[in-house]
This record gives sequence, C-alpha cells and structure tokens, in this order.
Amino acid sequence: MQLPSRFLRGSLAACACWLLCATPAFAEVYKCADAQGKVSYSGTPCAAGSVRQQAVNASPASAGIGGVSSDAGSTPRANSALAAASAPEKFCPSERDISNLENRATSITLDDKARAFIRDEVRRARACSREDTHYTREDWARVERGIDAQNRSLERDREEGRAAAIDTHSVSASAQERERIENEKNREALREAERQREAAIQDAAWRPVARCDNSACWDKGGNRYGKSANGNYLSPAGQACTLNGGRLHCQ
Repeated sequence: MQLPSRFLRGSLAACACWLLCATPAFAEVYKCADAQGKVSYSGTPCAAGSVRQQAVNASPASAGIGGVSSDAGSTPRANSALAAASAPEKFCPSERDISNLENRATSITLDDKARAFIRDEVRRARACSREDTHYTREDWARVERGIDAQNRSLERDREEGRAAAIDTHSVSASAQERERIENEKNREALREAERQREAAIQDAAWRPVARCDNSACWDKGGNRYGKSANGNYLSPAGQACTLNGGRLHCQ
C-alpha cells in the first residue's frame, strides 16, 4: 500500500524532532587561566601550559547533532545566552561568612603569619562582589581549606595552606588583587634575599679553628689569632674575636 505523501512528510519531521531532542543536554566547557592570570572559557581542553583548568557543565543555547555548536543563523540574543550558559556562576562569600572570618583573624591560637593571612582573606572576600572577579564556589572551598590549615601544628602545613589559597586568588581574583599578590611576592623575594645575605655575613664572621695553644689559635686557613690579656683573640686584621667551641667569632 502506498502511503500518502503528507503522511511521509509528517513521519520524517517527527524523526528529525526525535533526533534533535535526543542530543545530550549538557556539554563540557573549560575554564582556563594563563600564567598572567587571564581567564577564558572554551569548549575544548585548555592549552598546554595553562596554570589552571576547570571543567564545568553548560547547556548550549544552540547546538547541532552530537552537541557541536553552530553559529549559523544565531541571533545576538542567542549568542549572549550561549555565553551566559558557558560561564560558571560567580560566587562570593556572604556577610555572615566574612563576619566569621573576621572573628577567626583575632584568634590568639594563631601565629602572626596566620592572622595576617586571614586578615587578607577578609579583604579579598569583601572585594569579591565589588571587583571584576571570577570566583566559583569551588574556588572559595579551596580558600577555606587553606584557612583551616592555619590551625595545624606544623608550620609547613600552614604555609602549604596559604600557598594553595594564593594560587586560587592568582587565577580568579580581580586584576587589582592579582597585582597586589604579585607585588607582595616580589617584596617577599627581596626580604628572603636580604635574610640570606645577613646569614652569609654571620657565617663569614665565624672561623672554624684548626688548633690552639696557650698563646694563640689558628683557623683552617692557617691564619693566627693571638690571645689577648682578657682571654679574647685578635685576628690578623686586628678584629676582636671570641672562642666558642671549635669556632672563633670576630666582630
């Protein structure tokens, strides 16, 4: 029996509708950040060398069979809807969260570094809604773990917690906050260089002793340190030195 042409057309339309409806409703979208902290979103995995990659589910506003997006025939409104669906929802701590953080920053059980870190977290939490940030709920969960780590007994654990939180801010914070973080890292690098310089000066002031007699001591380089009347020693350059164990310390 030959079916009417209008029946065939109706059947084909129904099949096409079924295929489109069977298309998966969700596709993976990737949140990427480069070394400078610039955040972008893509339908493909982040490029090698990205500082951070986060996969999220997004519902495309317009997609072909198999979930492949198509811009053909799309309107500006449809493109805006696609962009909104692709970007994870921004999340910021509540006023209650911030108030709890302020209380934790005053805890007498924390050391100075931990209290300073939590005070910085209060400032970042308040800036979240005011500045152009890209935080997600997961970002703040990582920050919260870093804050919790400040109650650990080992300094190494506390430092790792702070570093993990700072890494999160370096990707999701505003440009202003990322600049503040970078400046603080530079200042800390200068402070560390100064500490190492001072340590090297102190090490240089100590001279390992090879041997001593009643009148003098000699360091391992063969330099003689004559013993003075008050029991101290004089270096070849005339510096006053004291003997401490197996080392001479010269002023």
